[in-house]
Amino acid sequence: MRKIIFWTSIVMNIILILGIFWNNVNSPSNELGILKEDIQVGHFMGNKTVFTLPKGLTVQNKSERGLAAIGQFENNRFAIVITANNALVDYNCDKKELNPNSNFYSAEFKTYLNNENME
Repeated sequence: MRKIIFWTSIVMNIILILGIFWNNVNSPSNELGILKEDIQVGHFMGNKTVFTLPKGLTVQNKSERGLAAIGQFENNRFAIVITANNALVDYNCDKKELNPNSNFYSAEFKTYLNNENME
């Protein structure tokens, strides 16, 4: 009985270590950095600026790595964390009101517009 418990423990530890390794290899590094230039941000494949991110803003790397990055359409991704004392977001809204495709923003906005005007 003790041998079964021992070997079960060994196998579970190996699975745990492999899972932690797999997660670290495929997940974003979450490294903090600072924007080097002002960035105009617009809806993905859109044609107008939604907002501008100022140079010097602290951002967090959210680019997928490893197998998780397969199929990623823009490899340089980052996140900005906004905190407030007030409830600024309504999470209990009707899900039909949400437009998941409009939640993608692109910093390649100028490049897309220039390519569209060239065609």
